[in-house]
Amino acid sequence: DDDDDDDDDEAMMKFPTTCPSCGASTDTDMCVMNLPHFKEVIIMSLTCEKCGYKSNEVKGGGEIASHGTRITLRAETTCDMSRGVVKSDTACVAIPEIDFELKESGLGLYTTVEGLLMKMHDGLKQASPFASKDSTTHDKFDKFLSELKNMAEGNRLPFTLIITDPISNSFVGPITESGQAFVQQADQSISDDKRISIEEFQRSREEDDRFGLSDMNTS
Repeated sequence: DDDDDDDDDEAMMKFPTTCPSCGASTDTDMCVMNLPHFKEVIIMSLTCEKCGYKSNEVKGGGEIASHGTRITLRAETTCDMSRGVVKSDTACVAIPEIDFELKESGLGLYTTVEGLLMKMHDGLKQASPFASKDSTTHDKFDKFLSELKNMAEGNRLPFTLIITDPISNSFVGPITESGQAFVQQADQSISDDKRISIEEFQRSREEDDRFGLSDMNTS
């Protein structure tokens, strides 16, 4: 039992912090997750009880992988929308059916397929890059946002979700009934999941330079 308690302490930690939105004192939960066939990532989440601010970040842990990873999910049913997703800040996201590609950003997420798509939808809507353009361009952008939202809500199926991560810190899990099962069952079922393909690739010299890896030994 003592060993189990030690494992729990290593898996989940809580430490005091300040809400970046309102400045109130709150706590950040930090969990170390070992992704099946992948590596160790650190998930940090914060929820402020005073103002309701929430954040969920993913950071890479352990050694840097010697290769990149491309994960392709063929979402065919609404059950696919509840799959757990770890998207690191080095990952690109693409949806070929709507010619969508999001380059790597400064934010890593631990969410679901639905949550990832809605996060991208809300971010693009808020940024509104075509607000000052002509009405035709604006209408096309609105139609694109509508399609993205319909995908997130499971109303536009099937579609293909591609997450390309040069550092291999991202992951899409199997269909499960709980977040805990996301990790426990992934090692057993992800290799048998016919809707997911995982491809390893060699990083380019440009990618190594961009992530500061050119002078590091990642083998």
